[in-house]
Amino acid sequence: MANTALIVSGDPAVRADWARFFDARGLRTIRCVGPQALCVLLDGGRCPLHDEATIAIYDRASLTPELTMRLIRADRSVPIAFAADRLDAEGHHEPLITSVAPRGRDVCIGEPPEMPAR
Repeated sequence: MANTALIVSGDPAVRADWARFFDARGLRTIRCVGPQALCVLLDGGRCPLHDEATIAIYDRASLTPELTMRLIRADRSVPIAFAADRLDAEGHHEPLITSVAPRGRDVCIGEPPEMPAR
């Protein structure tokens, strides 16, 4: 079975171009519009598309704070990457991975506090 990238973006042009980007690198792609449609993650469920993917790449511009928290804290079977959109020289959208969600329900979100000097 080929590696599969789930592309999540509310912008159809971004979804299409990112899918082409990953297709050109040998990954099969599936697409989702994210929280703009009924999202089972927002209701506390498990995303069936996560079960079909090897990695899920979420467009940061399409995320809501609630969905971001649920993605980070969800019991999931797939790594979650967050990406910014950038345009290449030909004007096509490309993903720029900016972070990967840590695994685990009780992970700390944000920068660790500075430790006092000893």
